[in-house]
Amino acid sequence: MIAKTNTGSDFEGALTYGAGQRKGRGKEPEDAPLLVVANVIPGSPKEMAQDMQAVARLSKKIQKPVWHTVLSWKAGEDVTQEQKVAAARRYCELIGAPIDRHQVVVYEHRDKKHAHVHIYINRVPIDAGPALRTDNNFYRQPAITRQISQELGMQPLPERRQSVADTDPTRQKAREIVREAVKQLVTHPENAGKQWLQEQLEQRGISTRYKHDNGGVLRGVSFELNGVAVTGQQVGYKAAQLRELFPVGQDNEQQLPILPTPPRPIQDEDKEASKQRPKGPRL
Repeated sequence: MIAKTNTGSDFEGALTYGAGQRKGRGKEPEDAPLLVVANVIPGSPKEMAQDMQAVARLSKKIQKPVWHTVLSWKAGEDVTQEQKVAAARRYCELIGAPIDRHQVVVYEHRDKKHAHVHIYINRVPIDAGPALRTDNNFYRQPAITRQISQELGMQPLPERRQSVADTDPTRQKAREIVREAVKQLVTHPENAGKQWLQEQLEQRGISTRYKHDNGGVLRGVSFELNGVAVTGQQVGYKAAQLRELFPVGQDNEQQLPILPTPPRPIQDEDKEASKQRPKGPRL
């Protein structure tokens, strides 16, 4: 079993896809069985999306409340519907979104040769407590899926193929150091945003490079430690995740406005040249 996750802001679009009601790639829409509904009034994708969006508004900080995970099993593996439901529920619990506190909708898709389900979680819990965090998902999910496979007696999928660079001890050590440093700082009570994080990492010998779009929004981040370059994704902190962990107002900074160029002061040579210019006829 493997898990692939992304986040977004459109509950209706996500659930419409999950329900199999959205056309795509030349295929006609096909209704998908609804396996799990927790803390949501069952209904159409639009109705359930409205319910989930209302809860998401309890948080003013979370800009992407939609958590979408696809759980997939090995091709040819016989997975019962009861196992799919159990796996989805257990996944929510282990990722930090138990169904007694979060809104969860799970659909079963049958459009591929391997069994898979689509899990939709509202990151904002129904009690308006801390939202489901997105940091370190890349590293957490393989362990979670292995645990679920062992608990339910399923076959684990082969591990992701690693390159020589992935297994190089120097690079691995650098990633671990950077990951731990960023984790400690972004959860620190004094977290004051990008500039503060950059300065704090610099004190630890870690340089930080940010990439912004034309609107000044953080779109990319990378680090360097002892000459070893590390991307945000490699340490579990991509730009989108950092934006959500920065204080309100620090994750979507705008570029400073371009002020008009002030008029150039008149120099003495300008005055002299003005005196020498021929004057036009007086009207």
